[in-house]
Amino acid sequence: MSMNHQNVNPETEDQIDIVALLAKIWAARKFILIIVGVFSILGVVIALATPNQYTASSMFTPNFTKSSSGTGGLKGLASLAGINLGSMDQGSNEVSPMLYDKIMQSATFKKKLLMAPLQNVGEATNLKTYFELNTSFSILGTVKEYTIGLPSKLFGAKESDQQQSEITGIELVTEEDFGYFKAIDELLTININNKDGYIEISAKSKSPQIAAQLTKNGIALLQAEIIKIKTKSSLELLAYLEEQYAEKKEDLTKAQNNLSSFKDSNFSIARNSFSNTQTRLETELQTATAVFQNIVTQLEQVKLQVAKDTPVFSILKPVVLPNEKSDPKRSLIVVIWLFLGLVLSVGFVLAKEPVMDILLQIKNK
Repeated sequence: MSMNHQNVNPETEDQIDIVALLAKIWAARKFILIIVGVFSILGVVIALATPNQYTASSMFTPNFTKSSSGTGGLKGLASLAGINLGSMDQGSNEVSPMLYDKIMQSATFKKKLLMAPLQNVGEATNLKTYFELNTSFSILGTVKEYTIGLPSKLFGAKESDQQQSEITGIELVTEEDFGYFKAIDELLTININNKDGYIEISAKSKSPQIAAQLTKNGIALLQAEIIKIKTKSSLELLAYLEEQYAEKKEDLTKAQNNLSSFKDSNFSIARNSFSNTQTRLETELQTATAVFQNIVTQLEQVKLQVAKDTPVFSILKPVVLPNEKSDPKRSLIVVIWLFLGLVLSVGFVLAKEPVMDILLQIKNK
């Protein structure tokens, strides 16, 4: 009999343990139901208190054009001006879509986005004033300013002002701007689809107007920054050629006036010295004319190059004012809190006795 008792099947012992656990849970069912009910009510309250969120999005794709192989002369001229065009004919100066997110993370982009105009959002004229007028944002900022930031507000103001005046060539981001930047990161997102070749920018806000206009402004600023980067070299060369155009045009006018004045004042003189002077002035005029015509030709070529370097963006999905909320999923919130209450209550019932035994053993030692 003792041998048979020792050879009990382990599966039977597992079944006995599971039955015991289920029995313990069943015995505490009233407590579990109360906790689940409390958490369910809490989930309903949180779901109802969570404001609606609206999402607006837009998709576009950049259409880059490779420069023609006839830019070799422009490179030589650009090198004289101290400008490096690089390998423009190979299209190596394209801005990779993988860098678009880095552009949107820059302080320059976010400052421009803060000051971009908004319409039909009450008293707010831009995103910065919207943040300032937003109650929750203003309260959180005020509490932070007069709690965590109080020492720096009292003792660090003069030092901060001194550093502002001393630092040149470095873009300043104040603590207030940094708070706005964090808020922008929560509202605006970018998704780069390498497989299908499109970029999607979306914004989420409790105001559908803010969501739509933030998306629109974000796309416009991003495309402007890409065009600025893409056309930087050719625009610098264009500015140089425009300066040369004005200078050479003045030289040409001066050469024309010199020759005309000489001919008018020496109309009836036939000496060789006067003939030599006239030939020299005519040569100077021809040279000035040739240089000016060359500058005009190069200027037109660079204008064409600027047009070629300017990327064109095709809008695949325009921004639409959202009418339906995207968040919160209130039923999901209630289910999550209900499940959390069930897990915590069952865990408490099952762990109560083992924990009490362990504490009792520690106390007896």
